[in-house]
Amino acid sequence: MAMNLKSLEVLLSIDRLGGFKAAAESLRLTQPAISIRIAQLEHELGAKLFYRTGNQVSPTPIGKTLIYYAERILELHDEAVATIKGHSEKNGILRLGTIETVVHTWLPHLLSRIGVKYPNITIDLDIGNSDDIQRKVTKGMLDLGIFIGPVNSPVMIETSVYKFKLGLVASKKFKDARLEEIGLGNLPSLSLMTFSRNTVPHSMLCSLLAREGISRHRIHAMSSAPMIVNMLLKRPGLALIPQAVVRNHLESGELCLLDVGMPVPKVNCVAGRLIRHNSEIIEDVVKIAQQVAIDEFGESG
Repeated sequence: MAMNLKSLEVLLSIDRLGGFKAAAESLRLTQPAISIRIAQLEHELGAKLFYRTGNQVSPTPIGKTLIYYAERILELHDEAVATIKGHSEKNGILRLGTIETVVHTWLPHLLSRIGVKYPNITIDLDIGNSDDIQRKVTKGMLDLGIFIGPVNSPVMIETSVYKFKLGLVASKKFKDARLEEIGLGNLPSLSLMTFSRNTVPHSMLCSLLAREGISRHRIHAMSSAPMIVNMLLKRPGLALIPQAVVRNHLESGELCLLDVGMPVPKVNCVAGRLIRHNSEIIEDVVKIAQQVAIDEFGESG
């Protein structure tokens, strides 16, 4: 292909120096070699690039357009070379994906600690559900994903970061008004809420209902933890949600945990990354995440 970087350099030299001879001397090429490169470009584009009048050379309208793009292409080339030559893991980009539960609990502390230890790293953050995050990790779209697992993927390393306690939560005002202990066994006509249908909390709530012989109760699936909390505070309802997300509301007494008659299993939050990534910094970020979660909520979740 005639339009390579060297040909574009020839094009720019002719324009800047005003002639083929001057461009040849500047680039340490013969004048016939310069002419051949321009002729190849003109043949490939099907258009004349320079007007030649005696010793005077000036670009045609098509030539001016190509010169504009040639300048941009060579600038990007130089920028790319300089960036890659100066690149190291410690001043690169970390593409981090995480579930919303982490966003509303200890993610700010994690980002803060990463920023202190690796001040030149830029973090591109992606928030989604567990399926979405782990899929992007396996496809190489994310360097590190924090999601509910493990999924036991053959292409990923998965490290347990933290185990969240789930709880069936309701408004304290509603529970007091009932004057009785509310559990799934005497479920009133209430809104039931949890996360989206492809999440672990949704599956667990379905299992708890099935244990009580309740198979047709509608569960409102929501993608946002703040939305669930807002619904609980403003209208009668029950929600299966990580206790860490509503910790402040539980401590203030606005919300309360309900007895479901059996321990609710914890959900395991894992850090997943591709086996082939071979990055010391990503492994260190996993350790930082483990410590941040423990510092924020303690060993048990």
